[in-house]
Amino acid sequence: MKKLESTKSNRFLAVILGGNRGAYGLAQAFYEAYDQPSVVISPYQTGPILHSRIVDHYLQASPMDIDQLLQTLDQIDRDYPEAEKLIFGSDDCYVELLVEHRHRFAEKWQVPYVERETYDQVTVKSSFYELCQQIGVPYPRTSILNSDNRRFSLGFPVIVKPAQTPDYQTLRFEGKQKVYICYDEQEASEKIALIYKNGYSGELIVQEYIQGDDQTLGIVTAYVAKKDRQLKLLSYSNVLVDDPTPSAIGNSLAGIVRREPEIEESVKKLLAASDFYGFATFDVKYDQARDEYVFFELNGRLGSSNYYVTASGNNVARYYVEDFIFNREIAESTTAEDILYTVLPKPLLLHMVAKGERNKVKHFYNQGKVTRFLHASYERHPSRKAYLLASSLNYYKKMFFFPSLERKVMRKNQPQSFKHDLVQRMSDSPAENLAHKNNM
Repeated sequence: MKKLESTKSNRFLAVILGGNRGAYGLAQAFYEAYDQPSVVISPYQTGPILHSRIVDHYLQASPMDIDQLLQTLDQIDRDYPEAEKLIFGSDDCYVELLVEHRHRFAEKWQVPYVERETYDQVTVKSSFYELCQQIGVPYPRTSILNSDNRRFSLGFPVIVKPAQTPDYQTLRFEGKQKVYICYDEQEASEKIALIYKNGYSGELIVQEYIQGDDQTLGIVTAYVAKKDRQLKLLSYSNVLVDDPTPSAIGNSLAGIVRREPEIEESVKKLLAASDFYGFATFDVKYDQARDEYVFFELNGRLGSSNYYVTASGNNVARYYVEDFIFNREIAESTTAEDILYTVLPKPLLLHMVAKGERNKVKHFYNQGKVTRFLHASYERHPSRKAYLLASSLNYYKKMFFFPSLERKVMRKNQPQSFKHDLVQRMSDSPAENLAHKNNM
């Protein structure tokens, strides 16, 4: 590791735990806003941060070990003695670590996340659904199980997932998936038993499957200022392609940034009811049967595709710096540029989206309103470019071998006519119905 030089003030420094796409997107925001690099702490240089000129990498074998982490932070203090630090987690387990141990950080270290009680209220899925129920925010029909009570009464197929993501995230076992789709009672019982047998002890969520392809999914990124607890930013991305791999479902690979008025009131109600501050990321889906969006979860952090917010004109780093470093009032953002963000090559993206969405995608390319943020023009290292080329090619393989949840359901329900149904889906999907509704 080496201290990277900034051309501007060394008043503050972003320190990020983990090296995923979200970490790089946040580092990119700091670089573009303040012309200075960020520190990333991880066990090795993952692809998104590999040979990056905007990242100062600190190697730590076990980032979840708080004592090791504090030693690394001491070293960063020695390397950057003049800077006040903002420390971030790039996924749930890192954020929970910071929230749990915030009292152990030195005075110059700012932890831009809510206190533990509020964090649990909004991020533990069972508590989140209870809050939705109390204030009238739509969410899928849900049963909450534990190791002693594994019974539920929902129609199949159902989704099974842990209520406490960080507790589950650190487990390693054969057959592990981020979420499980189950088509009958026996399969659900087997998956529930598998999860509990391999060390998870928290609550499980069993939830109705909401029909709809990737283009019915949405990501909402919101910012509430710590200073006055007012909503300052609400940014919506209509997902085009979701990551289909079992360990990464829910991570958007491509999307279109636009306004979606139908979700705004629900977001405001949830944030106001929870006394939340900082960045929150919501996962939503348009439910054609209900003719409304349902809310799946709230993450008390920026998501893996957070750079879409910065690319559309609202740099996420500025919110953190103004609120936590300078303690200034933040003006509410009321505008955002419609853009398309993607990590997929253009031909693959056009192949993956529904027929009615392709002209939209082509329009963004024709207008030059597309961001592939991992391919930033200032990243010129040959080894990085080689990695990004290999990564782009790997997405073709990933999309071939791993069907989306919707395709899995279609194959299971109508195996003999799947090809016909897939063609029909590509021309008349819930996403197309939603697009038609939005254009009315």
